[in-house]
Amino acid sequence: MTTASPVTFEQDSNQTCADLLRFIDASPTPYHAVAESAARLAAIGFAHVSLATDFAALSPGGYFATASDGTIVAFVRPRRAVTGFRIIGAHTDSPNLRLKPRALYEKVGYLQLGVEVYGGVLLNSWLDRDLRLAGRAVVRDDDGRLKSRLVSLAEPIVRVPQLAIHLDRDVHEKGLTLNRQEHMVPILGLADAKKPKATDSQLIQELCAQQLGLSPKQIVSWELHLHDSTPSVRAGLSKELVFAPRLDNLGMCHAALSALLRTHAVDDDSGVVSVVALFDHEEVGSSSDHGAQSALLPQVLERLVLSTGGTRETYHQALARSLCASTDMSHAVHPNYVDRHEANHRPLLNGGPVIKYNSQQRYATSLPTAALMMALGQKAGIELQQYVHRTDLPCGSTIGPIVSTLLGIPTVDLGNPMLSMHSARELCGAADPELMSRLLAHFLVSRELVDAAR
Repeated sequence: MTTASPVTFEQDSNQTCADLLRFIDASPTPYHAVAESAARLAAIGFAHVSLATDFAALSPGGYFATASDGTIVAFVRPRRAVTGFRIIGAHTDSPNLRLKPRALYEKVGYLQLGVEVYGGVLLNSWLDRDLRLAGRAVVRDDDGRLKSRLVSLAEPIVRVPQLAIHLDRDVHEKGLTLNRQEHMVPILGLADAKKPKATDSQLIQELCAQQLGLSPKQIVSWELHLHDSTPSVRAGLSKELVFAPRLDNLGMCHAALSALLRTHAVDDDSGVVSVVALFDHEEVGSSSDHGAQSALLPQVLERLVLSTGGTRETYHQALARSLCASTDMSHAVHPNYVDRHEANHRPLLNGGPVIKYNSQQRYATSLPTAALMMALGQKAGIELQQYVHRTDLPCGSTIGPIVSTLLGIPTVDLGNPMLSMHSARELCGAADPELMSRLLAHFLVSRELVDAAR
């Protein structure tokens, strides 16, 4: 690595945390998260490139490509032939409730919206919250072309009411039992016997059209998600905590982007390409045309090699010189459920980034990649924590094993510690976002210790 002047990747922790809150509130759905990421990249000079563009026509510099509105891949094209990649991966989606295509119906005088449960939702956390609708709509322009537009209704209009304790006297003794089909249906309003019954098309079209400033006839189709309307905040006695929705995994999307924004201008003639890939559909297995299991990332990487004068052989050589950091939020020790945590692996909020291990390969961390991150942590003045799931509990997974398997790239799984994972509102430390962003910035530009990590 060569630099024109000394480079620091450290920023004020309070500013980083405040920026994370803004990022989350601007991203109620994966589609908004991608749009917000694209706007931030464009603001510093990254150019949008269609995946149908000839990459050979690109000049050196920063670019980003999007797929199906929910996935974005950003990269810095080098001045010379590509020799390797430093990839940071994360995911844009979070567990939530999503409207079914024909959502509207009446029941005992109420208007309700049928929903699907997306991902591993903590169902009880969605009860008795003021919920908003956001997502995307396909609209027909004046010239007849179809175009995807983001939708975000300004006011909360739906709620999933919990059954009163007077009608569920055993709830504390037997526990709350929720049926996804019967008990998670939000109320939209009251049915009016004097008015003609609205159809799904009429109601949703009108809601989307009003927000977009269009005629209802221009709304062709839509996809709307429910999300908590309460803004993200700093909290705790010394403002040391963050209360927010979708920390899993917008917290890591933000850290990955922050790292790229801090390092994109570093003068590096090594031919190693910085890549940030934020995928949709991780919470449901990543198997889609733009999920982590798709051919999207391998194709982008290969095209970067070929467009800078390489061959299929040099593409595989570049992969052999590459590393990946899979970033997904991690579990902090819970003070009320300490017994659910492995005794010697209890990460603390504001204790620094967490390296995640699993011998069943639910996480992709290896001894060499863990050692690399520890060395980078020392260089950045950051202590790293370690997490292992209890052996007698099923362990979750990340995009790490998927990307590592697809590309044959050594990978480390890491994330910031948090509580309430998969709740409608989650909790993390206010100091950790800066620590992770700084660590990932060092990961993108450091060239030493790489041989030992492969």
